[in-house]
Amino acid sequence: MSTPGDGRAPDERDLPDRARPYPGPSQYPGPSQYSQPPAGGPTDPAAEPPYVYNPYGNFPYPASYPSSPAGLGPEQVLPPPRRPGSLHLALLLVVLSALPYLLVGLLAVVGAGQAAAALPPEDLAQIQELGVDLEQLVRVTGFVLVATALVYLLLGVLAWTGRRWARGLLTALTAGFVLMVATSAVAAGSQGLPMDGASLLVLGVPLVLALLALALMFGSAARDWFARRR
Repeated sequence: MSTPGDGRAPDERDLPDRARPYPGPSQYPGPSQYSQPPAGGPTDPAAEPPYVYNPYGNFPYPASYPSSPAGLGPEQVLPPPRRPGSLHLALLLVVLSALPYLLVGLLAVVGAGQAAAALPPEDLAQIQELGVDLEQLVRVTGFVLVATALVYLLLGVLAWTGRRWARGLLTALTAGFVLMVATSAVAAGSQGLPMDGASLLVLGVPLVLALLALALMFGSAARDWFARRR
């Protein structure tokens, strides 16, 4: 028995119908059909989202910020530290403390002959018996004072410009100056020759000025400035 519209016998229903052709390649979707975007897809201008204004710009993150020039780090583009006013005052005190010794040294070099002639003949004869040339001794002492005062001034200027080693040498030289004044005062007292007020003033005032200059150079403002200068 056969179904309507089917001319095959009942036993042949499950067999493929030879009268109907197999579906060809065009009846199945191929890769080319899947590769075509559907209507309204990403390539469809009507399907693209509207343009949204970006107030931060359309640049990537690193390019949106300014960068330092090549070879310059953040610490190199910073402005130099400002010298504190205490260092200016310290340099002035260094100059004032060195001026008396500079003047005394110059006077000793120039007037060595007059200093030897000003002594009484008896005292001059006793010095000559010891084999000491008083004029030459006074002149050499003057040269030493001038050289020491100039070195002290030079170290003060170098410390003012930020040289830490100059500040250290200035400290050592001031300590030697303090030791010299103390030794001179003790020696004069042991010989029964106490120093008068004028001598103490000449030796004490430069010493106090030098100590004040060091105190300013080692103050908090100066220490911070020297640390930033490294």
